[in-house]
Amino acid sequence: MIIAQTPYLNTEVDFKALLFNQIALIAVSLPLLKELPTPVTAVFAAFALGRVALMKFGVKKLPKWQLMLMLLVVGMLVFAEVGTFIGLQGGTAFLLLLCALKSYEGYSRRDRQVSALSMIFLLSGAVLFNQDLAVGLWVLVCLMLISVSLAILNDVSIKNAIKQSGMAFLLTLLPTVLLFITMPRRDAPLWGLPQNPSAQSTTGLSESMKPGSIGNLVQSNEPAFSATFDDGFTPRPKDLYWRVMIMSEQNSSGEWQAVRGFVDSAVPVSTPKNPTVRYQVVLADEKGRIPALDYPADRQRHGLMRELGDVMRVYSRQGVRGINLRSVITDELPQKLRENEIREYTTLPEKTNLRTRIFAKQLFEQNGSHAENFANAVLRYFSQQKFAYTLKPPVLLSSSPTDEFLFKTKQGFCEHYADAFVVMMRAAGVPARVVTGYQGGEWNEQGNFWQIRSKDAHAWAEIWLPEKQVWKRYDPTAAVSITRVEGGLDSALPAEEINELVSNLGLWSRLTGKSQVYWERWVVNFDGEQQKNLFSWFGFSKVTGGTLLTVLLLGLVPALIPVFLWWKRSRREDISPLADGFMLLKHHLLGEKFANLGALGAVELKQELQSQQRLSPDLAELIDDYIRLNYASSQSPSKRVAQGWYRRARKLARKYRLKNAA
Repeated sequence: MIIAQTPYLNTEVDFKALLFNQIALIAVSLPLLKELPTPVTAVFAAFALGRVALMKFGVKKLPKWQLMLMLLVVGMLVFAEVGTFIGLQGGTAFLLLLCALKSYEGYSRRDRQVSALSMIFLLSGAVLFNQDLAVGLWVLVCLMLISVSLAILNDVSIKNAIKQSGMAFLLTLLPTVLLFITMPRRDAPLWGLPQNPSAQSTTGLSESMKPGSIGNLVQSNEPAFSATFDDGFTPRPKDLYWRVMIMSEQNSSGEWQAVRGFVDSAVPVSTPKNPTVRYQVVLADEKGRIPALDYPADRQRHGLMRELGDVMRVYSRQGVRGINLRSVITDELPQKLRENEIREYTTLPEKTNLRTRIFAKQLFEQNGSHAENFANAVLRYFSQQKFAYTLKPPVLLSSSPTDEFLFKTKQGFCEHYADAFVVMMRAAGVPARVVTGYQGGEWNEQGNFWQIRSKDAHAWAEIWLPEKQVWKRYDPTAAVSITRVEGGLDSALPAEEINELVSNLGLWSRLTGKSQVYWERWVVNFDGEQQKNLFSWFGFSKVTGGTLLTVLLLGLVPALIPVFLWWKRSRREDISPLADGFMLLKHHLLGEKFANLGALGAVELKQELQSQQRLSPDLAELIDDYIRLNYASSQSPSKRVAQGWYRRARKLARKYRLKNAA
């Protein structure tokens, strides 16, 4: 970063300018502090507050040896906490502390300008960490503060600095939007870095499931993802099963584990009754897992992978992303299983849930050893034996938790019923697996999108029907509470649990849900596909470099007209016609190198020109008019008269300009 070393930039600034510069730095740091290690945050806070205290006591700067010692401590701290000085977290932590150290160097305008420009780089780090709407709005606030700080550094009053910065922001808003939508786009959004596995989110679905795991998750109203459907398609709530993970292995403690594997032969079949729909999901990265509607029909394509059980994944990276998907709306997934796969999907831990095994085999035989009949019989058992749906079931302490749930407590959440159903299926020799994901969602009529939240997390089951050679979805929770599937979580819980859940829904989250979805869709995830869709809405069938350049040039002309008018007006306001015209006259007639040019008055200029035999009648008249307008009256001349004199001065300055004058 190079800033010219002019005498003005090396002058010291007052306490007010320093304080505003420090306030801007603290504001810029706020989105970063929660993303960085606690020791880094603590040291930055100490540096920032310490600098304010030193300014108050008039300490201009610290000795170089102290600064070098502080720099060494900063480097050791960042390396100890992050392990590197590069990358998103390491680079941001190091730059943040360097900006804090910079404030200890001195009081010069140049030092403060370097600090202000460094803040802009810090803001880009905040955007890479988090692309929420709140962060985007805070970035705009910080840019305003940086602009105000720079204006105050140049001796502009606080009131005028705020006014000028606000006007500049408004005038550049339209050109900025135009540049944003016309810049050539990649297939992936701009904002995002490869995800560090150790730093990935842990607020979503777990890769294991046991009673209570999803029940804890649904007590959060945090948005999980949003979905929009193409071609005006409106799904029924009972069709909204968003599969994320397949759980096919159970350990001796009753915990189910997610299994990843290569893509299998399972492919959904589209029919007039079961159409293929196109849709887009927008979500924060969750280890590359993508919630896809049952059943995803996408094949392998760049950046998108199908895995075992027809679940979708992408390469993990930090940030919010939008994914275009296709699914067949059906509850059946055709697949031929091999003998080893059948064994895998019928395996249970030894010596556990013995009572459940005996009961399942008896019920299977009573239903003609037919898988579908047996599954329906299990669902009837759940609905007829007074099972209850609750977020607060009794804790299962037995070494055979499924036995305890089925024959004793009979109270549970979706994971209890999915677990019991799959255990019973496997005990009878029917291949079965647990699926976790989300069910349902909240329709936003104004925004035309579905908002799926953490409270929509769900678990269900799939069994393999040998007669049809298909996996068929069964939701045992619906046998206990059909309203969970058709009306969502809120309609299924007991009244006292609903009140407790609703009390956790903040007013802010309800008000900003729609804005957040639009922000993610049209700003954060504005990629090449979104750009094509936007331009097609304006009648462009194809988006090429020429198209983008044409739209940019045509749009910039009207967009820059207000900027030009504001610049011209501010330039006129900054001009003092008499003083500026007289200075212009001296520079052109005598040259920059003339001794004491700045202090030369009108009478002295007239005498100097007369001594050089260059005082023409029109120049003499012009200078006499300047003396009269400036000193003959206590009142300043009218703006029209002063500007008229300025135009004459500019014309004669060019006419009688000294050769080699600057």
